[in-house]
Amino acid sequence: MGNTKRRLFVVAQWLLAIAIVWYALSALSGQWTDAGQRLQSIRPDWGWILAATALVIATYVLLIETWRRVVVASGERLSFSNAARIWFVSNLGKYVPGKIWSIAAMTMMARDSSVSPGAAAGSSILVQMVSVASGIGVAVVTGAQALDRPVLAAIVGGAMLVALALLPKILPIATRWISAASGRTFTPAPLSASTVWGCVIASVISWVAYGVAFQFFVRGTLGNAAGATTSYIAVYSASYIIGFLALFAPGGAVVRESAIVTGMLRLSLSGQADALAVAIASRLWLTVTELLPGLAYMALGKRASRS
Repeated sequence: MGNTKRRLFVVAQWLLAIAIVWYALSALSGQWTDAGQRLQSIRPDWGWILAATALVIATYVLLIETWRRVVVASGERLSFSNAARIWFVSNLGKYVPGKIWSIAAMTMMARDSSVSPGAAAGSSILVQMVSVASGIGVAVVTGAQALDRPVLAAIVGGAMLVALALLPKILPIATRWISAASGRTFTPAPLSASTVWGCVIASVISWVAYGVAFQFFVRGTLGNAAGATTSYIAVYSASYIIGFLALFAPGGAVVRESAIVTGMLRLSLSGQADALAVAIASRLWLTVTELLPGLAYMALGKRASRS
């Protein structure tokens, strides 16, 4: 009975993913011709694109170390090399509908490295919750001019701070939900406030770095990047969060691209054809930077392959 329910759940995820992608594609369908012509005329500046890629990889290192420190704060031992392998390989799970597969993979791989499932799952959930909350806050603050409601921006920012402050209490609830969805029982270790706030600071830095990298990428793709850096931070963080919260869209596919186009137009960063060209190109760019390290670890490490 349990296996039947799980199969039905997976089927439902795929059906909803198809519906989400179809809706987003319908919203963008009228822009494909102009974007295709623009993509054909693009002459990439690889120097800026390489700089953007280097900044993204540096941000990955920061996030891996942040997750590792949370695991260590739970009383476990985990080297950076093992943490990187686990983080990159389990990150491949984000391309499967539903957002629990990367956590499940991370938990199983961490167990193979003698890390308790509870610590692995709890630390992963904590980092993701902090990432979402801080990402929303960063997007609202940096994109306040697009909202035309500074008071609303302040309220949302304050709400995110409250949510982050309550994380130690929210974490056990979220872990129980993940346990029920995955069919495994996880018991998170208690974490100090300093560990949580260290995670918050690292997350905010990562969103800013991602936004700057996105601006570099736009400049490398279009030849220029008009507008303030804060606007690129807002567009990237908002589009990524929207794609992440579209639970059944693999890797936020299409949903994130639609949000990038909307954000760039709203903040007057480019015209419609350029915005969609950037959205398509950035999907290819980020997919490569996310998939290659994980696939490389799987190909080179027998232990990673078994996991």
